[in-house]
Amino acid sequence: DVVTVASKFKQRYECRLPAVAVRSPPDPLEEAQLYNGSGVTELLQPMAAAPCLVKTKDWWTYEFCYGKHIQQYHVEGDGGTGRKGGADCPRCPFQPVPFWPLTVESEIKGDILFLGYYQSAFDWDDETAKASKQHRLKRYHSQSYVNGSRCDLTGRAREAEVRFLCEEGAGDHLARVDEPQSCSYVLTVHTPRICHHPLLRPSPGAAPQPILCQPALSPAQYVQYVRAQVSDTKRKVEEISEELKTLDTRLWSEREAETPGNPPEGAPVAHGDGRAHVPWPRSRRGAWAAMPMSPPLPPAPATRGDEPGPAKEQGHEVTGGDDARKKIHFKVIRSLGDLLQFIEELKESSRKVGDR
Repeated sequence: DVVTVASKFKQRYECRLPAVAVRSPPDPLEEAQLYNGSGVTELLQPMAAAPCLVKTKDWWTYEFCYGKHIQQYHVEGDGGTGRKGGADCPRCPFQPVPFWPLTVESEIKGDILFLGYYQSAFDWDDETAKASKQHRLKRYHSQSYVNGSRCDLTGRAREAEVRFLCEEGAGDHLARVDEPQSCSYVLTVHTPRICHHPLLRPSPGAAPQPILCQPALSPAQYVQYVRAQVSDTKRKVEEISEELKTLDTRLWSEREAETPGNPPEGAPVAHGDGRAHVPWPRSRRGAWAAMPMSPPLPPAPATRGDEPGPAKEQGHEVTGGDDARKKIHFKVIRSLGDLLQFIEELKESSRKVGDR
């Protein structure tokens, strides 16, 4: 179930076929052996009493009379459709096809050419294996019509082959007329009469199935591929690290650039022991605080008389100890995509700080 293909660049791929495609379809011959209904000829015989089928193609109008003859002529008036074929009731496929005679507004102009008279029908029991296989594969029944009007191009009599194909839910109709060779014709008739015969019933259609392909690599190529993937991942991590360093430098530079005077909001607060407690920067309280870094140290106990007032930031009281630790948020990075998203959040936080 694995097929090897190559692209136009000579790259080889191994493609795995779905299990449905590997299984062989049911053999119609086996079904035909179990079939005990009417033969193909018997199924089509009612068409002999039905009206002829008519089809207009370009200049010519073709008329097929089952088991009799095939005519070709030109009709003028009402679009060249003096006789019409096809059932009006799709649910009544065996209803005789209506027949309208030519009216005063439509009449045949010129000679009527005969494409052939009925000669024989395909025998599903006696034909050679080659011909029988062709009919089975294309699922059609055929009739031969010979000794038609003389052909000016070849000097021989016209002849035609009529092919009957199953079409459920519609009446008998002449679907197409082809002329593969000069004065040699192929008429295709669609009919529901033969649809329940196992040799002519259309094969059940299967839903499209995906075919999975991947490059076919040698062991050395596979090692090279893995190394390239590792190198690419390492390069991306280094780029992300550089962006983080640049962003960190920018954030601290903007903070240090604030004008001195009254201690800006969030400035270091002096304590009695000479140490300064640097509160968590405002720019880091958003997405930046999501980085898993150590929390700030709690402030040292203030000496009597030097106890500072409570520091305020954005209207919220800043406290130390366990309360400060509780306000720290951590973000778990599980994949490269999470890291890239986190960098975008940091950039957005930096832009907001710059706007303020």
